[in-house]
Amino acid sequence: MYIQQIKKTASGSAAAKTPNVLIVAVKDIATWPPRNSKKVLMEGAFTLKPNPKIAEIYLTSSKTKAPYESDGDEDAISLKQKFEGEHPGSQLEINEFIADWLGEPCIVIHGSCQDAFRKVVGTACAPLTLKPAGQDDNDGRKHMLVFDQFAKTEWLPGHYTGPLPSVDPFNVVSSTAVALNVTNGFAYQLPSLAITASIAIATNTLEHGDVITLIGGGGVAPATLASGVTDKSALLVSGTTWTGLAGAVIHLKVFKAGAVTLFTEISRG
Repeated sequence: MYIQQIKKTASGSAAAKTPNVLIVAVKDIATWPPRNSKKVLMEGAFTLKPNPKIAEIYLTSSKTKAPYESDGDEDAISLKQKFEGEHPGSQLEINEFIADWLGEPCIVIHGSCQDAFRKVVGTACAPLTLKPAGQDDNDGRKHMLVFDQFAKTEWLPGHYTGPLPSVDPFNVVSSTAVALNVTNGFAYQLPSLAITASIAIATNTLEHGDVITLIGGGGVAPATLASGVTDKSALLVSGTTWTGLAGAVIHLKVFKAGAVTLFTEISRG
C-alpha cells in the first residue's frame, strides 16, 4: 500500500515576486509543454507561431498576487485562476498596453525570488482576460491589472522550468550533430532539409531529468528521429519514428544510466 505523504519542505512565508512578468497571447502559442501524470509540472518548452503577440511588463513586487479559488458541488468542483498586479505611473506605453490587450485571451508567466520554477497562470481552454482599473488622484497614479479566468478549469497554475517563450530556440545547423548544453538552452530548431537525414545527438552536457524540445524544420525531406537504445539515442513511445515536419515538436527527457544517456519521449505534436 502506498500512502502519499506531504511533509513540510519550505516556509509558508511570503515569496517576493520577480517584478517582470510575461504575457503571451494564447492564439500565438503553437504548442504547450505537457503536464506530467501529477498534473502540475509542465515538462518541455512553449513554441510560438511567427510574429507572436507577447509582452514583458513591470509590476510592483509587493502588490503582485496570484491566487486561485474553487467552487461547485461536491462532485463537480472546478478551479479559477487569477493574476493581479500594479504598474506605477501613467505613461503612454502602459496605456497602449492596456488598450492593445483588452479582450485578448492570454496566459501570464511569473516567478519569485525564492523558487527554481515559474508559474503559468491560464490554460489553452481557460485563458486569462485583462480587467484593468486606474488611479489618478492626490494619492498617486497607477494602473491595477487583473487577469481573470472566466472559464473554469480542473488545473492549478502550472510549474514551469523551461525557457521563457520570448527566448528564440537555438538554431541547429546540422540535424546529424545536435549539441545539447545549457548555453544552447532547452529548445532546438532543426533545419529545413532537401535530403532527409536522421537526427543524432553529438554531445550532451544537460543533467538527468532535464527536458528538451525539438522543433521540426520541414523542407522537401524533413529530418527524422528514430528510436534506439545505444548511448545518446532517443527512446520513443512504441518505437514510432518522429518526423520533423515544419512546426512539429517532440519533448524528450534526459535519462542518464551510468555511461549511457537516453532521451525518453514525453510527448509529440
